Amino acid sequence: MKTMIAARYMGPDRIEPAEVLLPEIGDEEALIEVEACGFCGSDINIVAGTHPRAKAPLTLGHELSGRVVQLKSSSAEMAIGDRVTIYPLISCQHCYACTHGNPHVCRDLRLFGFDMDGGMAQFVKLPVSALIKLPDGMSAQIGALIEPLAVAVHGVSRTSLQDVEIVVVLGAGPIGLLTALVARARGVPHVIISDILPARIELAKSFGLRALKAGNALWQMVMELSNQNGADLIFDCAGHPSSAKEMTSLARSRGVIVNLGVYKRPVEIDLQALNFREIEILGSRVYKREDFEAAITLALQLPLERIVTHAYSLRDVTTAFEQFRSGEVCKALILPLREKDGTVRLSW
Repeated sequence: MKTMIAARYMGPDRIEPAEVLLPEIGDEEALIEVEACGFCGSDINIVAGTHPRAKAPLTLGHELSGRVVQLKSSSAEMAIGDRVTIYPLISCQHCYACTHGNPHVCRDLRLFGFDMDGGMAQFVKLPVSALIKLPDGMSAQIGALIEPLAVAVHGVSRTSLQDVEIVVVLGAGPIGLLTALVARARGVPHVIISDILPARIELAKSFGLRALKAGNALWQMVMELSNQNGADLIFDCAGHPSSAKEMTSLARSRGVIVNLGVYKRPVEIDLQALNFREIEILGSRVYKREDFEAAITLALQLPLERIVTHAYSLRDVTTAFEQFRSGEVCKALILPLREKDGTVRLSW
C-alpha cells in the first residue's frame, strides 16, 4: 500500500514526522497534494495535550493550500488540477446556530486538524464541499494564509467601521497583523498595533503600521490622537490576561472591543468601565464561508508575504514547531513538496 509523510501529534509535547497510509477517497471527496500548511496558535494547545477534543495520534493542520490530484464528485465546480484551500469547519447542521445561519458557532463545532486528520502532510483527503478554489496566480504560501486572513476579515466585520478614526490592535502575531492590515485596507485612518516582543513590533512597522510596545506608551499615543477620548475600536488579538485589563482603558465612551484572541481561562475585565462609558465587547469566532471569499480578494491587494517568516520541510516539523512555540517565528509554514530538509528563513 502507498504511504506518505505526515506531521503527527503523538501525545503531550510530541509532534514528529511519521509514515502513514496514503488516504483513499470516497464519493464526494478529493485528494489534495498539499503545497503549504501553516502552524496556528491552537496547534500549541493540541501538542501540549491541553486541547479538550484533539486526541493522539492526529495529523495537524487546518491552514493549507494545495492542488486537487484525485476527485470523485458529481459537481462540475471542482476539477483535477484546481488549486484550493480548505474551509475546515465541520458543523452539526441541527443546533440553533446552524439552523439560524451561523454554523461557524455550532454548538458541536469540529475542525479538520483538531477532531480528525488535517493537512500537514504530503496529501490530505477532504470532502469536496470543504474546498475553496484559489486563483491560479496565487502562491502556495499566500494560499495557506487565507484561513487566518479570514479570521481577521470576520473579526473586522463584527462591527461597523462607519465614523471609526482610531483602531487599536492588541497583539502583533499573525492574527493581529492581519487584522490591522484589513482595518487599514477598509479605510481606517489611524491603526495602532502593540505587542511585547520587539521582533513583532519591528515586523509590524515594516508594513507601515504604527507599532509600539504594549503598556503606558500605547495609552499615551491613543490619548494624544483622540484628544483624550480613547480609541473608537479595539481588537484584542492577544488573548492574554494583561490585554484584558488594558483594553477597557483604551476605549472611548461607547467604544467597541472585539475579542479575537482565545483566552485559556477566565480573566479580569473592568466591568465598571463598561458601565460608566457604555463600552461594548463583542466575541469573534473563526469565520463564515463568505469571509474566505473576501479574504481571497484582499490577499491579492495586501502585502502578506512578510508575515511568513520561516518555512520548513515535513521532516523538520519538530524543529519548526519548537521555534514557533518559542515565539521566535511569526508565521511558520510547512512545505511538503520541499525535497531537501532544513530550515529556510524567507526574505521577500
